[in-house]
Amino acid sequence: MKLGAPKYEQNKKNYFSFKKNQNTFILRVLPPMGGLADSGKWSLYHRVEFGYTGTDGKLRPFLSPRVVNYNGMVEVESETHKRRESIKTQQAQAKKAGNAALVEQCTKMLQKYNQDAKHHMNVVDLQGNVGLFKIGHKGFQALKAEVDRLRSEGIDPIGVENGRFFVFSRTGSGRDTLYTVTEYKQKQEIATPTGKVTAMVDFPHSITDSIMSKLSTDAFELDKIYPTVTPEEEHRIVHDGPTAVDEILGSKKTRTEGDSKAVTTSSVTSAATAVTSPAAVTTTAVSEDSFYEDEDEAAVGNFSGFSDVADMSEEDFFKKVESGNF
Repeated sequence: MKLGAPKYEQNKKNYFSFKKNQNTFILRVLPPMGGLADSGKWSLYHRVEFGYTGTDGKLRPFLSPRVVNYNGMVEVESETHKRRESIKTQQAQAKKAGNAALVEQCTKMLQKYNQDAKHHMNVVDLQGNVGLFKIGHKGFQALKAEVDRLRSEGIDPIGVENGRFFVFSRTGSGRDTLYTVTEYKQKQEIATPTGKVTAMVDFPHSITDSIMSKLSTDAFELDKIYPTVTPEEEHRIVHDGPTAVDEILGSKKTRTEGDSKAVTTSSVTSAATAVTSPAAVTTTAVSEDSFYEDEDEAAVGNFSGFSDVADMSEEDFFKKVESGNF
């Protein structure tokens, strides 16, 4: 009979993402692993829909089925996207009419039923903590440029051996947000014939046994973080509510804290050379996508056309949105 060591503490996964008062990270992107090891993909772009709950009241995020090709043409439409666009239209009309109450309610609904569109990758920080890093498309493009620069110099910054840490920085907000990604270097004293000088030197990094031991519990299988739904299933989630969420997403395994399929040593090591191939960089022709673009949502004008939307149920609110009859 096989015996195991008891666990007395719940495993808490690490999540790295820009947020208020957190505008800089120093992270090393980990090589492709798990089901993506053979393809060499070390990042995946996910559009994740939030706001929809089951009958237990718990959020059940899922991947948007919306498909937009490289020419900007929509190949598969999404009910969640259409609903969000309808709310934005109502919000714009309410602002124009001076209906502050409706503007506020639309803002709240957009904050709840939002889409988080980010590139996802496994990373490790300078302290050896392994976790998931999410970054928007602008930030990912800055990372890709720095990866390409290092590769042009013969360095494989995401490979198993001789990788590199990156400094990820964000400034500004909204549409004016700027991202910079640079290779991390360490300050070091160097002896010279005339004495010691301080210089910034390369900081190469290899995947150690210590990091490998953490992958099975702390790393994520990027292609299995969120459940996928068909357009038909999404339609039911949007229009039939929590019971449909239970039926459709209750049986779709979502990998969350403490529930990540083991990543083996071989699945990382075998990808050491894969990251130098074109497939190693997974990029998508998309714009920065967030639930809300306009920073200034101050109420305008008087309360003309006032509707007591704050007292509406969400179901009634969405019915009004769909009919355009506020």
